[in-house]
Amino acid sequence: MGKEAVEAIKIPGGDRTYFLDVKEAKNGKKYAILSESKKNEEGKFEKQRIMIFAEHFQQIYDAMKKVAPDFGAQV
Repeated sequence: MGKEAVEAIKIPGGDRTYFLDVKEAKNGKKYAILSESKKNEEGKFEKQRIMIFAEHFQQIYDAMKKVAPDFGAQV
């Protein structure tokens, strides 16, 4: 997978920070990485990541739009 982000967005969220990165693989296909970073009890940062590949992106996007009003978000 590629190393350089095509686009990177940092989303502060109180005691945690979210990141949405779009990267490009060696084969030219783009993929997204949704990350969450937060401090654990020892004060070290823990990071959780979900990779979303191009062939699944539309389905994930549609699902997020469907549930967005449940969180008061405008679509």
